[in-house]
Amino acid sequence: MSFVKPGTASALVALRGAHYAFPRADLLREGLEWMLTDYWSKAALDRRFEARGLLVTGPCRTGKSAEIQHLLAQVNDGQTRMPDGRPARIVSVVLAGSLTWKDLGVHTLREGLQMPTRGKMTQRQIWDLVCFQARAQGVHGIHYDECQHIFPKRSAEGRAMILDSFKSLLKNPDWPLMLILSGVDELVGHINTEEQLAYLLRPIAFQEISLARAEDQAELNALCFAYADRAGLDFSGLAALDFFRRLAIACGHRWGLVIELLIEACVEATQAGERDPLSEHFCRAFTARTGLSPGYSPFSVEEYERLFKGENMFELWERQKAPERR
Repeated sequence: MSFVKPGTASALVALRGAHYAFPRADLLREGLEWMLTDYWSKAALDRRFEARGLLVTGPCRTGKSAEIQHLLAQVNDGQTRMPDGRPARIVSVVLAGSLTWKDLGVHTLREGLQMPTRGKMTQRQIWDLVCFQARAQGVHGIHYDECQHIFPKRSAEGRAMILDSFKSLLKNPDWPLMLILSGVDELVGHINTEEQLAYLLRPIAFQEISLARAEDQAELNALCFAYADRAGLDFSGLAALDFFRRLAIACGHRWGLVIELLIEACVEATQAGERDPLSEHFCRAFTARTGLSPGYSPFSVEEYERLFKGENMFELWERQKAPERR
């Protein structure tokens, strides 16, 4: 007996395979072009130099990781050649929970450079191997995602050591590494305590949805139409500011959660044989994901702004441990 519904699976593949181009992607692309152009021009001189990096921050589920990974796939497609003749390559490492600097080196070797460690190695040996392998493999940069995890519960001296170590990677005399440090907003405070490191990183901020901004109203409208169109649906019946307020609150004002709910509501509509997505489809998708009673959601309750608070909604989604991060 199969537990996969082919029709639903196909609809999900089509929608999840889409990538919506937010305007903020232009800022991220500009940052990557600035970082790589700076690296190329310095490496072409064949003398010691310091690399630059990006500091990408914003609340959880605002789409940082998805946008970075989408653009890094383009960086790593082989078309951007560096002065040594090899294609530009930036690898990613996800930080999970509190780590020491030594732990981070091990994760970088295993996850980023596909190089397992064997036997007992000192912190210095691990990071020397990171730099050696990066040069040997033609890795020019590293993206550390959820980077805030390396800082909590550490002494001021410990934080200073980590910040200085990141700076050392940018300034490594044998093989400088570009860095992309991404995480929640608290990461900015940590980085800014090391003036030289902050100077080497260009900040890029991702924001929550704010319908007080006309551009966010327009973006939410465009996003909804884009996913509905891909599902073969007409979103016109829901395109009103009242619905967008309900949608933003239901998703804790997070763009990534809006995309997840949009996908599931569109699938609900297509399974029901509807031509248009309805509030009921969003209500069913919302309660199924959050565990609330059927029919009880910002899409069905008149006093939704009083009963549903954005931050509480975000925490409710997080407790469900959704498998995707956007």
